Amino acid sequence: MLVRIFTYLIGGDRSPEIQNMACTNKGFYARITSHEDIKNKVFEYIKILARPMVLYQHDHPIHWTPVYVGGKSSRYDSQMEGQLMTSVTAPILDRRNHTTKTANLLGIVGTDVSVEEIQKLVPPYKLGVNGYSFIVDNNGRVLYHPDLRPLPGNANYEETLKPRYMSVDLSEVELAEYDGPAHPFNNSLLLDLRHDMIDQKEGETVFAVKIHYDNMKRVIIRKHNYFYKSIERTPFSLGLALPEGYGMYELLAEQEIKHSIINVTEYFKGNKWKIHPDWVYCEYNAGSEKWFSTPEERVLHFLTRTGRPGWKWMSLRPKSRSSQHKQASKPDKDSYYCDKTLVQSLVLDALVTDGFDKRGGNGMRKEDNQNPIAILMALLHRNRTSSLMTEIYIESPNADKWAVFGPVLKSS
Repeated sequence: MLVRIFTYLIGGDRSPEIQNMACTNKGFYARITSHEDIKNKVFEYIKILARPMVLYQHDHPIHWTPVYVGGKSSRYDSQMEGQLMTSVTAPILDRRNHTTKTANLLGIVGTDVSVEEIQKLVPPYKLGVNGYSFIVDNNGRVLYHPDLRPLPGNANYEETLKPRYMSVDLSEVELAEYDGPAHPFNNSLLLDLRHDMIDQKEGETVFAVKIHYDNMKRVIIRKHNYFYKSIERTPFSLGLALPEGYGMYELLAEQEIKHSIINVTEYFKGNKWKIHPDWVYCEYNAGSEKWFSTPEERVLHFLTRTGRPGWKWMSLRPKSRSSQHKQASKPDKDSYYCDKTLVQSLVLDALVTDGFDKRGGNGMRKEDNQNPIAILMALLHRNRTSSLMTEIYIESPNADKWAVFGPVLKSS
C-alpha cells in the first residue's frame, strides 16, 4: 500500500529534514510564512494526489453523492420545497501536449440532479399497477423508493429532521414478511439482494414482503419477483419489484398518429378527461421556456405538433455517444422527448371511449328514481384506461329536478 507524507513548516526557519521526509515518501513539502500562504499552500497536496488520475488518460472517475434534501419541485401551478437531490462531479484535467508531462488537476465540474428526473427514465406504465422501481447506491442506501417518503411542503421539514435522515438503507424500506416460519429465509434473501446490488451484480430473486395501502391503514403480504442490474458508470443499481404473476402478458394497443387522416385532438375536447400528472407522455427539456398549467394542456400541445410537417418522435435517451456530444455542444431550448408507445396508447383510449357520454337516457326504472345512490350512479360515470386517461361523464336530463346535486355537477 502506497503511503504519501505531506509536511508543512510554519515559520521563517528552514528544515531540510522535514523537506527530505516529504520527498522520500512521494509527498509534498510547503513552507508557510504568512496568513496568505495558508490558503494557497495547504491545498497543494491535491495536485499531487491528482497526478495519477491525469495519467489514466481517459479513464477518469465520475462521483455521485447519496440522496439529500435541498431542491425545489415545480409541478405546473405549484412549487414544493425539500425535494430529493443527488450531485454528480467530474475532474477537469490538463491534457495539453507538453514536452514535460505536468499532469495537473485544473478543477472540478459538477451539477445537481433531481431524483424526480431520474425516476422519469423508468416508465411506470411498463411495470404494472403494483410494480415499482428503486435505486440503491454502493453503500446500500436508497436513492428513491416508494417507501422513502419525504415531507415536501412542511415549513419545519429541513429544520426538524436530522442531517442524515435521507441515508435510508434498503433493508429499512423493504419489509420482509416475518410472521410465519419463513421469516429467517425471507430476511436472508432480502440481505442477499442488498449485497448483490451493492456489488453491482445482475440477478433476480423471490421472497414475500409486507405492503401497506389505504394510507397505511392496512397491510398485506405479497410475494415479489425482484430483478436488479447495475447502472453503467455510476455507483447505483436499479431494482424492479413485480408481484408474482406479473409480466407474463402485455397488451399492445396503439393508434398511429403521424400518418392519421383524422385530427386526433378532436378526441380530447372539453375538460372531462384527465391523465396521470406524474407520467411522462411528452416533455420539453429543462432549459425550455414553455410552461403549461396542467398535464392535459401539455399533452394537447404535443398532439397538435404531431400533425405538423417535420414531426419526429424523440427518444427519452440519446441513441449514441455522438448524439449526446452534439446536444451538449449545441443546446436547443425547444428540444423535447416523447414516449411514442404511451402517447399512441392514450390516443387509442380516447378514440375508443369517444362517445361514451352520448347515451339516449339514464336507464333508471321509475321505482329506482327515489334512491339517492341510484340517482348519483346514473348521473356520474367514470372510465379509466390503461394509459391512465380518466374520463368523467355527467348525465342530467333534468338538472332542476335533482337540485341537491346541483353544486356538485356545476363544479365538475
